[in-house]
Amino acid sequence: MLISSLVLAAALSAPLTAAQTAPPADILNNGPCLDSPRSVPQSLQPPAVRATQIVRIDKVVSTSTMTAGETIGFLYTLEDGSTWLGQRTTQYVSPADAQQINQLLGSTHLPTSNVTEFPPQTKLGVKTNYLQYFQIKLPAGAADALSVRIDPCVAWPSTRPLPDPTV
Repeated sequence: MLISSLVLAAALSAPLTAAQTAPPADILNNGPCLDSPRSVPQSLQPPAVRATQIVRIDKVVSTSTMTAGETIGFLYTLEDGSTWLGQRTTQYVSPADAQQINQLLGSTHLPTSNVTEFPPQTKLGVKTNYLQYFQIKLPAGAADALSVRIDPCVAWPSTRPLPDPTV
C-alpha cells in the first residue's frame, strides 16, 4: 500500500512530457459539428490531396416554420476555396429536412451539374456508394430566400499548416 502511494505521488508530481501536453489528433470533429459525416481536415472525397482537404464546416440551419432551428446539412469549404453541400448523417435526416436540403441543392448547384437532389445512401440496407457531396455556389441573399441560415461550426486554424492528407 505504501509503495503504490509513493508511485502515485511520484507520477503526479512528474512534469508532463511534450507528448502528454500536445493536443489530441489533428482532426477537428467536435462541438456543433459532431453529427457531420466529415470532419476537418479530412479530404471530402478521393483522391486525398491537399486541395480537397476540408478547412471549414458550417451548419445549414432551417428557418422554415415547421423545421425552424434544425440543422439540415453542412457546408464544407475546401483548401482550394470551393464549397460543397452535404446532408447530415442518415439517422438525423427527417423527410422535411431532406426536402429542404434538396431544394437548397437544386437552387445552388453549379451550372455544369444537373444534380438537384441527394441520392440515397443505402438501398435495402446496402450502401450505394453514390456521391454524398455536391459543389454549390451560394449567392449573397440566397439563404434568406431558401429559408436557411449558415452558422459557423468548426474551422482549421489558419496559422497551422494542414497535415499530409495521404497519411
